[in-house]
Amino acid sequence: MELKPVYVVDGKQFDTKTEATNYIRRPKILAALMAATGNNDQLSDWLLNNQESVEIAFEVGTIRRVTKVESGRLAKALEALKLIEGNPKIAFLQENAGAILDSFRWPSVKRMDEAEKTTAARNSLIASSEGNNELAEWILANKDAVLAAYSAGVEKRELNPKAAEGLAAYRAAKAEERAKKEAEEMAAAVAAGPEAVAELTKKREEAAAKKSA
Repeated sequence: MELKPVYVVDGKQFDTKTEATNYIRRPKILAALMAATGNNDQLSDWLLNNQESVEIAFEVGTIRRVTKVESGRLAKALEALKLIEGNPKIAFLQENAGAILDSFRWPSVKRMDEAEKTTAARNSLIASSEGNNELAEWILANKDAVLAAYSAGVEKRELNPKAAEGLAAYRAAKAEERAKKEAEEMAAAVAAGPEAVAELTKKREEAAAKKSA
C-alpha cells in the first residue's frame, strides 16, 4: 500500500500542488483573457483551453520545453519499461527511471531571427487551431496581451529589503569587476595593434548578439 499526498480545492483532488494552483488561477486567467479579447467568450475559452499550445508556439526558436502531456507520456513509458524482466540491457534505464523523468529535456534547436520565429509561431498556431488563419493572426497581433493574461494570478514573492540590498551590492560589484576586465582586455588589444582591437570588438559583438537572441 502506498500513501500519496493530495491537494483538495473545491472538493476536487489534485496529485500535485502545481495542478491545484493552476486550477485556482484558472478563473483569474479567464477574466484577464476576456479583457484582452473584448469579452469574446468563445475566443477566451479557446485561449484558456489551449494555453500550453499558444505558449509553446512563441517558444519556437528557443530550447523546446517538455509539456505536461509529454512528461506524462514519458512517465508511463518508463513505468512500462520497469515492468520488463530478464533483460540486463535495459537495467540501467529501469534503475534510473526517476532521474530520467526529472532531467529529460529536448535538445537545443537552430537559432532563428524574428521573422523566422514569427513564421514558425504562425504555423504552429494554425496547426493548433485546425487551420484557423484568422485566429493565428489575431494571437500574433495580440501576443503580449495574451501572454500577460496567462500570468494572471501568479503570486510574486517580495524580496526581503536586506536581501534586496545585498543582491544590489553583489550585482554592482560584479558589474564593476566585469567593466574592469573589459577595460584591461581592450587596453591589451590596443597595445597589440588594430587587428587585435578588431578581433576583440567582433568577439564582443557576437557574444552580445548571442545573448540577445
